[in-house]
Amino acid sequence: MAKSYLDQLVEYPAKALHKIGTNKDVVALLLDDWNVDMDSDAADAVFDQYLFDYLYVDSTTDEARAYICSEIEVGNPKSITMQDFRLYVTVICHKNFMKLDPRKCSGLIGNRRDNLVRSIDLLLNGSDIFGIGTLCLASVKTIASPAGFTTRELTYKISDFKDKGINIGNTGG
Repeated sequence: MAKSYLDQLVEYPAKALHKIGTNKDVVALLLDDWNVDMDSDAADAVFDQYLFDYLYVDSTTDEARAYICSEIEVGNPKSITMQDFRLYVTVICHKNFMKLDPRKCSGLIGNRRDNLVRSIDLLLNGSDIFGIGTLCLASVKTIASPAGFTTRELTYKISDFKDKGINIGNTGG
C-alpha cells in the first residue's frame, strides 16, 4: 500500500491503544478485576469490547462499563518537514460503573473514570512510542457524553517529521 502523510491517522491511535490495553492497572479498572491474568481471554477481549480507535459508545448500551477511545487530529504543518498532531484519548464511563469498591481496589481513591485517566497519563505523558519527540499532555477536559455516561478527554501534542520521500500521487506498488 502506498504511504501517505496521513498514515499516522491509523498508526498513532493503534499504538496508543496497544500501550493502554496491555497495562494491568487499566485492564483491572476496565474489567473490575484486580487479579486479572493479562494472558487470559478476558484481558484480550478488552481490545474488542472496551478500546476503540474512534470516538463512539452506543448510548443504548445496557452494560455499565467504561470505554477508552483514541483519535488523532492533524493540525497545520509547521514546515515542509514537520507536522503537528494531537492525540485524543477519551475515557467514557457509565455513571453506574464510576464508583470503585474499596474492598476490591485497596489504595485507590476517587472514581473509576478519573483513575483510568490518571493511569493512561502515566503511560502516555512523556512517552516516545511514536518515534521522534515525546507526547506532551496539553489538556484534560470534561466533554459532552451520551445519556448515562460521563467523559473526560486527554489531549496530547505530538510533533513528527514528514517523510519527504512520500509520493502522494502513488496509488500502489
